[in-house]
Amino acid sequence: MTNSIKTLVAAAVVAVAGSAAFAGPNYIIPGQAQSLTSTVNLDLVRADANSTVYIYDFHNGERGALLGSEAVHAGANTNVKVQLSRPATSDAIAVLSNDGVTDLDVRDVNNVQ
Repeated sequence: MTNSIKTLVAAAVVAVAGSAAFAGPNYIIPGQAQSLTSTVNLDLVRADANSTVYIYDFHNGERGALLGSEAVHAGANTNVKVQLSRPATSDAIAVLSNDGVTDLDVRDVNNVQ
């Protein structure tokens, strides 16, 4: 039984490490589904240079108003919290950029109604 648990744990570690390796140098891993009323929690933000995560309102496939932003440093940033200036109207996206113009990664941030 303990060998089975060790094997399962080893497989999980390989799967997580492998998925991060294929994600590229810049990526966002959102947290659990959230209400998007005051804060967006991101489990991990990986950036190859000092960057900023922007949270935008997202409705009908269109990027809307900027709701909040948070600076991140080069490397892995865990448990990133982005304060929102106002709630999202329907859904939101997290955008990672190091110059405010180029999107390095874009991820949907689930909205719980």
